[in-house]
Amino acid sequence: MTSPPLDVVPLALGAAVSPMLLVGQMRTLTAPGSGLRQSWAYVAGNAVVVAGWALVGLGSGGSLPARSAAGADPVSAGLRLVLAAVLLAIGARALQREGGAASPAPGGHSLARSFGLGIALMAGNLTSLVLYLPALQDLARSGLAAGPLVALVLLVSLVTLAPSLLPPVLLGLTGAWGRSRLEQLCHWTLAHQGRINGGLCFLFAAYLGWSGVARL
Repeated sequence: MTSPPLDVVPLALGAAVSPMLLVGQMRTLTAPGSGLRQSWAYVAGNAVVVAGWALVGLGSGGSLPARSAAGADPVSAGLRLVLAAVLLAIGARALQREGGAASPAPGGHSLARSFGLGIALMAGNLTSLVLYLPALQDLARSGLAAGPLVALVLLVSLVTLAPSLLPPVLLGLTGAWGRSRLEQLCHWTLAHQGRINGGLCFLFAAYLGWSGVARL
């Protein structure tokens, strides 16, 4: 069995690849009259939800049997296979809704509205949730000391928040040139959001299924 840090890396990367969160952040950044303050309020809204997920993941993982250093892990295998099936269902639904509703644009430019949008989009982002929870459960069951455990939880959480964290950082570094590129990326992502979501769901469902079978 691989070590916990290696186990959670693919899950964290999968949780981070979220077109919905990225589009929400880009629309917050590029809307007329909006800017970095609203963008960071959006990040804060995302972070509140991820913190809640972390508590659920660590709490549920802590109630499960500890992981063995080697051999089968039927608890983790069962969870991963169930979540793989959930991702397949989400992916199929995303493909059926191709060209449908896009993520909502901020209704105004206040910090409170941007914060609320961040909460709403992250709370509805089932793809990230399905990948983030098993990562936190694996860490909770790993038997790591408190220091390494906290560091890995923070790392997984920051990677999950990357779609909302990176755009304001890049915009702050690149200015007007970066804003125009973000607008182009936003339009392209919106046009292909269903296929992107569906493809990513199928990809990480395959990973969860493979890793679940490998733990039987």
